[in-house]
Amino acid sequence: MDICKGSAGALAVSLVAGTVQAVPIFESDEATLYMEGYFAVHQVNANGDTAMQDGASRLRFGLDVPVYGDWDVGFNLEWGVAAISSTGDLIISGNQQVEVGERGESLYLRQGHLFANHDCWGEFAAGKQWSVYYDVAQITDWYNVGGGLASGAFTLGSDGGLTGTGRADSALTWRRSWDGYGGEIQLGLQYAAHVSTFDVDLEDFVAPDTLLVCPDDDCEFGLHHGISFTYDADVGDGLFVGAAYTRTKLDLSTGRGELFDISDPEDPILITDRFMLRESTNAFAASLGFAYGKGPFEKGFYGAVVGQNSHNNEVVPPGLTDEILIDAFDAKGSESFFSYTWGARDCYSIYGGHNRLKSDDPEFEEQLVDEDEFLLEIIYVGFSYQWNERVRIYWENAFDNSNDIALPAVGDFIAVGMRVDI
Repeated sequence: MDICKGSAGALAVSLVAGTVQAVPIFESDEATLYMEGYFAVHQVNANGDTAMQDGASRLRFGLDVPVYGDWDVGFNLEWGVAAISSTGDLIISGNQQVEVGERGESLYLRQGHLFANHDCWGEFAAGKQWSVYYDVAQITDWYNVGGGLASGAFTLGSDGGLTGTGRADSALTWRRSWDGYGGEIQLGLQYAAHVSTFDVDLEDFVAPDTLLVCPDDDCEFGLHHGISFTYDADVGDGLFVGAAYTRTKLDLSTGRGELFDISDPEDPILITDRFMLRESTNAFAASLGFAYGKGPFEKGFYGAVVGQNSHNNEVVPPGLTDEILIDAFDAKGSESFFSYTWGARDCYSIYGGHNRLKSDDPEFEEQLVDEDEFLLEIIYVGFSYQWNERVRIYWENAFDNSNDIALPAVGDFIAVGMRVDI
């Protein structure tokens, strides 16, 4: 195996929105500027209500500049697009005055990073980007409407940026691929420092009827590290095996904590604004994935399964007692995605699979009111018609078997939609 014979950056390209070739805007010997992405919209019926919704539409611009020493350097900028409605909520106040509520952002940042890659030295990237954890989690994240809830990638109700499992914030990554051993091997490493501060309010942490508030600039998501290893084997239509791990330090350290007496919740009394707090924990996620086939919605059969185990990586849902002191819980999860594609130009696809996320945290489960665990369990079934290389029409149905604690996350739905790739 030649250590300088590889395919640096190959995965980074495959994780970009859309599966068709990017559209060049400008090309020369000095630089290439290109655009990529897609626009998707679907009509969704859930709980008896029907509404038109934005899909996960996105727009990406990239620049690739060849430099000396056989390096390629450039950047990627990607925005999510919410475009089908600009009207906010209609609010009617007690005096019958009518106003339109705040509008959501039509464009929001999904990725923004610089990169430099070399066939021998691999690909380096800095900024908001797909994490090395997602190198494994992405194999099941191919549903048109739902999905992506149980792999540990999109944590804490976010895009996984804070914990570095989804689109990692302020991250440094290195990926290197080698051809050999009957396929392609890839190693990914990731690092991030001080991703974000966070609010910490702890009731009864010091004594009964007290509330401890940690200042924003003291308590933070600290150092983050991640690693992934994947192997694409030349077996049949293609066999993928991957494993990933990420860990982020949660630092609760302050000498300026505000301690309140909340014996009367309506009139809290400040006891001290110099309370010292020295606590530290971490959030981690580990995943293992297997896939077989040419790819999702590619000719023939494709099947993928991901399992994960995580700590402090899931948001506490509604429905808990007031005494709960933790903001996240430990969990185990699994996802699957299966598709079969046939027909002229491989235009017809049936697909389906599941998302299942279960709490694995006795302290958390003891404080639940209606259930003895958190259980999110969804089955997906769908059909896709690839009208041409860049236009897809789809139908997707979700059957939600979650318990009462997790049920508000999704619910049953039937959706039809269309996606147009750039």
